[in-house]
Amino acid sequence: MNTGPEAISPGLAWFPDALPCPRTAEVDRIALLVARSREGCHDAYAELIGRHRDRIYRFCLGWTGNAQDAEELCQDVFVRAYSALPRYQGEQHFAAWLFRIARNRCHDHHRSRARRDASMNRPLESSGVVGFTAPGLSPDETAADSEALAKLRQAIASLPERLREVLVLCGVEGLSQEECAELLGCSRRAVEGRLYRARQELAALLGNAIA
Repeated sequence: MNTGPEAISPGLAWFPDALPCPRTAEVDRIALLVARSREGCHDAYAELIGRHRDRIYRFCLGWTGNAQDAEELCQDVFVRAYSALPRYQGEQHFAAWLFRIARNRCHDHHRSRARRDASMNRPLESSGVVGFTAPGLSPDETAADSEALAKLRQAIASLPERLREVLVLCGVEGLSQEECAELLGCSRRAVEGRLYRARQELAALLGNAIA
């Protein structure tokens, strides 16, 4: 997954004005891929998926606390997004648009699961250890996860939904509080308050302070 702008060749470093802004180039590329996907180009949509899949998967995983559910939801998000592309007008960043679809799907999943669990009279909590890694890690990589990290993942998964989603969006995915507020349809102050409470509850769950 691309985590930053590509390195600039030393030979071009003396001509910054001649270089495109990496952020602008990324936005332009996404816009081009969206346009081509609308025209039915499957390769373009495959690239869009490749650029965003890890983040959407991690969001679903942090929200549901279950790897299998997160994988299914992640796939469903991209299926639904493809169907909804004609309605996407670029009013917000494509990643934010995907996060909104993912959040709606996680809400639907939670309500459906809550009804199912209530009818079966069994607890809602999932079993197993939660991970924020993308699908496809080797067994050796998975086994290398530390016990402390596993406890952190479990603690995040146990937080109330309103606190969990801001912690995942801001703490895991690196969204700013302004971006998170826009995505959740609330004020920046509300996000700040939820994030503060999420960190406090997480610290209490882990039994030590989190800076």
